Amino acid sequence: MARRERNCRSSSIGRRKRKKNSVSINGKGKLTKRRRSQRRPVVGSLPGDLLIDVLARVASSSFTDLFNAKLCCREFLGAAEDESIFQHVSIDKFPVIHWFPPSNELLSFLNRCIDLGNPEAMFRQGMIEFFSLARIETGLEYLKRATEKGHVEATYVYGMIMLSRGGQSSQQGLDILNSMKVGCKCEDRNNVRKRKFDDEDEVIGCDACGWYREVISFCKIVDGVV
Repeated sequence: MARRERNCRSSSIGRRKRKKNSVSINGKGKLTKRRRSQRRPVVGSLPGDLLIDVLARVASSSFTDLFNAKLCCREFLGAAEDESIFQHVSIDKFPVIHWFPPSNELLSFLNRCIDLGNPEAMFRQGMIEFFSLARIETGLEYLKRATEKGHVEATYVYGMIMLSRGGQSSQQGLDILNSMKVGCKCEDRNNVRKRKFDDEDEVIGCDACGWYREVISFCKIVDGVV
């Protein structure tokens, strides 16, 4: 009888210990889970405007880097849909003339870039409209919009076209071409490069200087100087 009572006591004590241990383990697990849920990723703690600004800078240098950033986290994926991203994204990796029919996703992306005012996208569309499709006014409108955004190639092409049209358009084109000299960056060594011309010494200058010299040569040809 006494042995049975001792066994009952020991079993009840064991049950209480196991119950206590299980409670402490469960409590610790809940606490750890709570702490983990309270942690926020570093990117998620940044303001939305800052995320968009960072992505805009990434997009302006490389579309591939933008694509990889979108795969990084949900915050970047959401911020990448902002209009300013499409305005600054680089489309240098995409061909102007597609040898094969582009996908609907690519067409939608490029059209959105055009609609939201991406300078390179508008310049390309303007060239296609003006020279390939012979839609003169539509092409000029796209080139004008790209020029207003500071696109150098668009400024040169649009200015030359306006200069060749005669009348008041010639003066407008000349003013546009002259504005390229104002954007000279020869003082910035990072933008200076050497260029070789026929029967001339080696010239050092930036892209704006190169375009400006070509404009001067064209004007001399028109005036009969050369």
